[in-house]
Amino acid sequence: MQELSFAEIMSYAKIAEDNAIAFYRSAAAKAQRPEVKAFLEELVKMEQGHKRHLEELLKKFEKTGRIPKLHKEIHTLGYAEYIKPATIDADASYKEVLEAAMVKEREAVATYEKLALYVEDPDAKQVFGILHGEEQKHLKRFETEYDDLTNQNW
Repeated sequence: MQELSFAEIMSYAKIAEDNAIAFYRSAAAKAQRPEVKAFLEELVKMEQGHKRHLEELLKKFEKTGRIPKLHKEIHTLGYAEYIKPATIDADASYKEVLEAAMVKEREAVATYEKLALYVEDPDAKQVFGILHGEEQKHLKRFETEYDDLTNQNW
């Protein structure tokens, strides 16, 4: 198996955030319901914040010229585990958007948890840990909202 470099790990993380941004932005552009559109636009901003964290980490390492060590025993990201089709059409309800968002956030939680295992550098580990925690908060929020919504029999 081929070993991953820190650059490849960071590239994967940025691509994951770019994909999340594009997914929510596209869904927001299609959304007909104002509350759904606003929610999706909020998700875009959250994912953009995650990408900024990653970019700041890269700048820090570029500035110092330091490349974080990786754990040798990790060989694959397991990207295929996280690929699930999720679409939101123009008439999507808030519930449908929450369902899609929960899938995306669950994938993000797993991704950042896994990426933190790849690095030994405390700064990189900290950023991945921060992003993991943020994604967990998003997932909990969406699950709570979903629970509240479905318990109201909407």
